[in-house]
Amino acid sequence: MTRAGVNEGGSMEKPSRVRQWYGYTVCLIAVITGLISVTGALNNAFDLSNPLGAERSFDGSLTSFEAYKATRDRRLPPSDQRATSDTASETTLRTRYEALRADRIAQRRFEAWKGFVTDFILLVIAAALFVTHWRWLRRLPEPESAGGTA
Repeated sequence: MTRAGVNEGGSMEKPSRVRQWYGYTVCLIAVITGLISVTGALNNAFDLSNPLGAERSFDGSLTSFEAYKATRDRRLPPSDQRATSDTASETTLRTRYEALRADRIAQRRFEAWKGFVTDFILLVIAAALFVTHWRWLRRLPEPESAGGTA
């Protein structure tokens, strides 16, 4: 009577090979996932350090009030196509700019923190998978060679 996993020669080569392939595949995927997570975490860390530098806005540049005014004027239609000209005072423009800037910073910080935490958790899971599977692989018996021992 043959047991499951023992081939006709009496060796356990195939099941052991399958376990090794599984273990090494999980380790490889964990390493790749870890590298991708580290890259994402670094990108999000840079975005956290400069939230306004991380994106381009349809509302114009928000890095400074002067840049906001300059890029805001570029997106307005030419003066002959405007029904009414924008007669907002400097104080009104500055208030709009400050509100838009504060909103954009808060939004970008939230997105960066969310991405950073997600990448960090994924990195921890990948590391745990790698360590557990690597230790498991080290405990597996070595497969016997097909040619026998010399």
